[in-house]
Amino acid sequence: MLLIQSRGQNIFNRFYLLFTQFFWMFVGGGIVALIEQQSIEHITYLLYPAIILFTLYSLWLIIFNSGKSKIIEYGLALDEQGISYIKYGGKQKIAWSDFTGFESKQSFPRMILLKSADEQNIAFSYYTFSSSQRRALFDYLSAK
Repeated sequence: MLLIQSRGQNIFNRFYLLFTQFFWMFVGGGIVALIEQQSIEHITYLLYPAIILFTLYSLWLIIFNSGKSKIIEYGLALDEQGISYIKYGGKQKIAWSDFTGFESKQSFPRMILLKSADEQNIAFSYYTFSSSQRRALFDYLSAK
């Protein structure tokens, strides 16, 4: 089984992770703005660097990661040997003999953890793959 993240899912997942990374910064900034009686508009300036980075990164993926030289941005390969998590062409592997289970963490951000006996766990965002891909993954891993 090979799960490959779609471009739309990649954009959604990056928005989600960006939101979770900056959430507490905005909450803290909002509290400071309320305490110091400053305008909330000043807090929105914190968002501009994140938007610029997100836009540049998205354009890079759209322009340069295409055609014959395209790499798998995020993927998960499950075969006879084990599980391979693909992140921008690099692979992290867990052999089936070392696989001890999986967990869907209900934290903020939501994560999926593939556990390994040798503590070389694979963790990725819950929204890395679509809901149908997650369902297929969980069904496959539950049968193991």
